[in-house]
Amino acid sequence: MSASARIACASPQFVDQAEPSLLDDWLTYYDPSIVLLTGRSPEPRAASHLRRQLDSETLLYHPASDAPASGPRRIDGVQFVLSPTEQTLCKLREYEHRDLNVDRPSFVLSGLLELDVDTTSLSTTLVGREEYVSSLQTNQLEGEYVHISASLPADYRREWDGLSVIGGGIDSGYAGTPLVALDCRDDGRVLTRSVTRSQLGLRALDQVGGKRAQQLREAGFTSREDIASTSTSSLSDLPGLGQTIADRIQQSATAIAHDEIVRKSDDPLPNGDPVYIDIETDGLSPTITWLIGVLDGTATDGRYLSFIQTNPDEPGRAIEDFLAWYTANASHRPLVAYRGWKFDFSVILDHIIEYCPHYEDDWNSTYRFDPYQWAVEKQNAILPGRTNKLEDVAAALGYERDETGLTGAAVARTYQQWMADRSPSTEPDWDRFESYCEDDVRGLAVIYESLAKSNRIVSTNEPSRDITETTTQQRLSDW
Repeated sequence: MSASARIACASPQFVDQAEPSLLDDWLTYYDPSIVLLTGRSPEPRAASHLRRQLDSETLLYHPASDAPASGPRRIDGVQFVLSPTEQTLCKLREYEHRDLNVDRPSFVLSGLLELDVDTTSLSTTLVGREEYVSSLQTNQLEGEYVHISASLPADYRREWDGLSVIGGGIDSGYAGTPLVALDCRDDGRVLTRSVTRSQLGLRALDQVGGKRAQQLREAGFTSREDIASTSTSSLSDLPGLGQTIADRIQQSATAIAHDEIVRKSDDPLPNGDPVYIDIETDGLSPTITWLIGVLDGTATDGRYLSFIQTNPDEPGRAIEDFLAWYTANASHRPLVAYRGWKFDFSVILDHIIEYCPHYEDDWNSTYRFDPYQWAVEKQNAILPGRTNKLEDVAAALGYERDETGLTGAAVARTYQQWMADRSPSTEPDWDRFESYCEDDVRGLAVIYESLAKSNRIVSTNEPSRDITETTTQQRLSDW
């Protein structure tokens, strides 16, 4: 597994405005190795606030400060060069001889590159690029470098004549902009994560916005743990809450604070051992389902099967191979997909009709179950995690992903490029994509198994519901 070091990025405005409990929750959520204080000018007050919150092992780096750190660092197995000035950039060749392994990529952290937007021509200019490149003396360097600037927005990623530039989130956490973190891997890739302020502190709770969070703090509830451990009557007595809202707030606090699922009903899960699936396509309006990942068994010990089609000229092959396996080996078992009624199930049906219609009756006779729909939309349970995304919920329940550095959107874009130009330079890393899909189905299994173990689940000795009848009812209500 590649080494990875996480940078949590924050604007001075966010740090100055946030309560200590919010800063602590942000740092706990990201658990960074480096905190990057963004901006173009010294911010001693914000830096002081952060120092009080950070442990001794976390590096606080503010490139614009009056006395910033500089030079090479090796953090969590990843090479960094702190470069607050062009003079530090001039020393990269010296660092290569003395401190850096030129066979591994290094990440250069600075605030030297800014973005200028011409609103008339809608063009952008990377301010400081000429001086930056001149100081680098790239023709004398042997290593590979990724340049992260604290003066650029987090969504900025561009290649400038061989210079790979990534934004460090100059406005991270300010005026509604998400707080970002950059996972820098020792293979040179950078994975961007984000969380909004509304997903931190008391505002992460169901039914709690800014005003209600302030009301709860004034009543003495300063953390989710405070709310999880109090009586609901202590909450329902507050003006404007009432018993129903108090219950939802406390259930949400319990789920997040204790990293556990809180059941709200006794609705049973499907009978039978589930088959977990996740699909990869060429986009949100897909023309091909080119990978179906299947987990047959438990999250820990189950067998992973990959039905993959690397040739876009055979768009129905993966679907047909999957259904041949399922009908022969598991047709009596429920198919489980996270947000399946929003995407997976309908896409599979569309592609069955288009590419292999002889399997349509088999598909329509399956029992399909969506844990997201069951828990969130039907309000049978409250899931842990700051969001209800599969990866957030699974992580809160203890699942550790194999960090592939991929997202669903990135996977789809890569396959689109492969469809348009099947050349060695565009061919996807198939093993990496299969690992990404396996991560999703194992994370899904963790969620389902945790739902099954949650404390209000009831057992039933009633016979299994008729599969055809149940499937028809779900399709009518959820398609």
